[in-house]
Amino acid sequence: MSLLPLSDLLRPFAIALLVVLSPLAVAAPSNAAPTLTALIDEAIRDNKDLQAARHAVDGARARLQQAGLGPNPRLELSGRNDTLFSNDGEYAVSVGFSQEFPIAGRLVRQQDVARVDVALALAEIAQAERTLAGDIATAYYRLVVVDRQIQAQGQLIGVDSALLRLTRDRLHAAEVSETDVTTAQLELRRATAQRALLQTQRATQVAELNQRLGRPGDEPLNIDETLPAPGALPDAVTLQRQALAVRPDLRTAYLNADRARAEQALARAERWEDWTVGVGVEQDRLVLDGAPSQQASRAIGVSLSIPLPLRNNRQGRIAEALSAGAQANAGVQALSFSIGNEITRRHAEVTRLAQSLADYQRDLLPDAAHNVALVQQAYRQGLAPIFTVIQTQRQQAEVTQAYLDVLDRYLQGLAALHTAAATYTQHVALPDVPTPTPDPEGK
Repeated sequence: MSLLPLSDLLRPFAIALLVVLSPLAVAAPSNAAPTLTALIDEAIRDNKDLQAARHAVDGARARLQQAGLGPNPRLELSGRNDTLFSNDGEYAVSVGFSQEFPIAGRLVRQQDVARVDVALALAEIAQAERTLAGDIATAYYRLVVVDRQIQAQGQLIGVDSALLRLTRDRLHAAEVSETDVTTAQLELRRATAQRALLQTQRATQVAELNQRLGRPGDEPLNIDETLPAPGALPDAVTLQRQALAVRPDLRTAYLNADRARAEQALARAERWEDWTVGVGVEQDRLVLDGAPSQQASRAIGVSLSIPLPLRNNRQGRIAEALSAGAQANAGVQALSFSIGNEITRRHAEVTRLAQSLADYQRDLLPDAAHNVALVQQAYRQGLAPIFTVIQTQRQQAEVTQAYLDVLDRYLQGLAALHTAAATYTQHVALPDVPTPTPDPEGK
């Protein structure tokens, strides 16, 4: 029986090498498979948790509407008579209205605080979108790596199948023992079981990604595995400037400082409580012993109630607002410092991993594939035992797995870097920081 030609035996290795050597090449996008950008846009639109969180903005806008409304006027009615006593016909009735008037701009200050709360709610939604986009990118790239692992394992199965056929041919030619066939069969089964495990991992990854996309967990998902080209990463300084300009959590920190200033102004305005002005009409009739019957008399009354800030000057609230302002300003500085360091650290990590990927592509992967080709040629010619072939194939599989592990770390680092720089959601408009109405006291 003829032996398997060497070109057929090595073809799976060539295919596997092409698979693992070009994971960062930019491929033509598929019309059917969504890209990372498309998945992020879909998640921001359809994620169920994000949809629920957006209702907080409606609540903040409702509080802003309520903050501009003053107190309602009061209708005041009173009356008295002597029916249950002497029943001489003496009585008094009055009808009046009273209204509280803010005299220190309390309503304006409340609106300032409520406007900042609306901006805070919008910034928190933007922060949730940034975090979600990072989660989508992480799951997307992990799915890409799992698919490449499945492809590499499939190519290894092809190589093991070719080795098994070659070993059986050599057994029929009485060139090897049955032990060689059994060894090749075990290696093929091991590779098949490993691929089944990877396919299970892929199903789990798809379910998790579908959950974030707002899709049913069991819905099939085939993604466009186009990856960023090497060398397309901006420098760290550019990413730092971008992050400091668009990060919604930093905008939240600025808004917290702005809210503290608005709270200070509101606390100072509340030192003078609302004045109450009342207007009413009163009618009464008196009965005097021994005097002629009296006619009913009418009068208009005006009242003014002024609370005096003698003991409660809102000094506790003002001190609390001052402390919150100092804390918010310190938080802005701390977060800005943390963002800068995070960008620098992740950029350096991605750069190092990119260099490691280049080393694998240039040296390790081609050398491992070439070594397998030599050993298989030697086995075909009867110059090497099957155990050497198996060991060399496993070595090549380990090198490929190590390469894919580095690729996984590189892509996860890339996703974390772009999430830190808010690259995935930089097109999302952030709310402007509202400027409070100037405090009359200039504080």
